[in-house]
Amino acid sequence: MHSALRSLALALPLLASSSALAGPAPAASAPSIVEVAQSDGRFTTLVAALKAADLVPALSGPGPLTVFAPTDEAFARLPKGTVEGLLRPERRGDLMRVLTYHVVAGPVLSSDLLKASSAETLAGPALRFGLRVGDAHVVQADVRCRNGVIHVIDAVLLPPEPAPMSPQASTEGATARLTAAIARGAPLYNAGDVAGCVAVYEAAARALVAARGEAGELHALDLDAVLRASHTSADARAWALRRAFDRILADEAFRPRSEAPLPEGFPAAGPVGRVVRKTYPGYRAARADGGEGAFWTLFQHIQANDVKMTAPVEMTLDDGMRSTDMAFLYERPGQGSAGTRGGVAVVDLPAVDVMSIGVRGDRVGSSLTRAREALDARLAADGLVAAGPYRVLGYNSPMVPAEQRFWELQVPVAARPSKP
Repeated sequence: MHSALRSLALALPLLASSSALAGPAPAASAPSIVEVAQSDGRFTTLVAALKAADLVPALSGPGPLTVFAPTDEAFARLPKGTVEGLLRPERRGDLMRVLTYHVVAGPVLSSDLLKASSAETLAGPALRFGLRVGDAHVVQADVRCRNGVIHVIDAVLLPPEPAPMSPQASTEGATARLTAAIARGAPLYNAGDVAGCVAVYEAAARALVAARGEAGELHALDLDAVLRASHTSADARAWALRRAFDRILADEAFRPRSEAPLPEGFPAAGPVGRVVRKTYPGYRAARADGGEGAFWTLFQHIQANDVKMTAPVEMTLDDGMRSTDMAFLYERPGQGSAGTRGGVAVVDLPAVDVMSIGVRGDRVGSSLTRAREALDARLAADGLVAAGPYRVLGYNSPMVPAEQRFWELQVPVAARPSKP
């Protein structure tokens, strides 16, 4: 190991610089990472990118952080148009992910690079160390700053693209990403580096908004709303993001429960927060007009006809997302008999394909609105149209605590007609 470290020392030319602060930790009056980069003529593109991504506060906080800083020449070697594209406002999430892939929480000096072998970046993925850092050479090491250390590198590091995920793997990926962000951000916050914590949380949130399939469409909308909101301080922004993370982690860990058996052939309830396509077989339903008395009308009907209670309860919605009727579903299509009696219509319904999104908690107007927004966006993306009214499937009675209740908003779908 000692010979390897000597080789590393030879491979990393420690060029003298007026901004380099070797030896003991710099004094509180020493320049920050951002100030060093601004005063050094090699980092004009990097500084502009940090400003565009709003990362200057994070890299000016207490730290300590380690920044692998690409030179202007490194940015110039990227394919033509790459930098200009990343600097566009709508690409801010992508820009932040690239930049935070160059930042590691804590001090990593040249003597640590071989010993550490890798470290997680603020973007999430780990960065390999050795005689090279990722695919870059270190052209100047250990530029000491008040809040960390800079290593000057000759290439821009590009984070790996996340692999496509199945719904189960997506759930695990979102949980892992948020857990890792909290593990990196909370210590920064507790050490007084609130801006650094915000940078870590924002990077994770923007990545999940960009990859809606990873966190789920409903969660992506939640995170996007928090990111777009104006906050009174960095502290308020950190807590708003952390509370959103906690909501998502609680949803990811939640498993819907039914208080009664499903009708024959029905798909299982769930997942939470994600738009999925489901196929329902033909089924028989007892339906009553909407209103507060519909539940008891239907309950009396199944008792009088010796029909076992099932879950879910189905409610048809009008264009204003108000319930127009309620239905109890029979266990089997051939159970009982169809017809109308006592204000209840027993009807046979055909098999149907739906887009569905599951929601945990009470069914209130704002929740319905966000769920429909997520469904409508997915229909547009997949080239589908609504083939019938929206409906809610409710799986729990009012006796279940609100945080344990689960319901799904669904809409029948068909392919969008082609233009003549």
